[in-house]
Amino acid sequence: MIDYIFDFLSTAISGSSFTAVFASFGWGIVSVLLSPCHLSSIPLVVGFINSQGEITIKRTFTISLVFGVGILITIALIGIITAVAGRLMGDVGAVGNYIVAIVFFVIGLYLMDIIKLPWEAASIKPTKH
Repeated sequence: MIDYIFDFLSTAISGSSFTAVFASFGWGIVSVLLSPCHLSSIPLVVGFINSQGEITIKRTFTISLVFGVGILITIALIGIITAVAGRLMGDVGAVGNYIVAIVFFVIGLYLMDIIKLPWEAASIKPTKH
């Protein structure tokens, strides 16, 4: 079944421009659904919702919806930035590698409590314990 979907989308991409656009959209949906990368953050969301104490089903749904939409927007933005950069497979050149390395290095230092970052500007509500 999954092989049929992959073959169909691969064939459709090499078709007309109109068909290729829809096939690309299909590949995007399949890649999001089958990618394990964002699935690791689901326990974080469940833990966050659980740490809020007694909350309504509406608030739980809202938090989950915001999480899902946030994941989709993030993936779309990464795709748009990659497309605008004219690169495929995540290759953004030497400058992009340095930018990513700096961001990772700074976040790593923050997570090790070596530096402090001004998160107060984001006005994130603290969790209830």
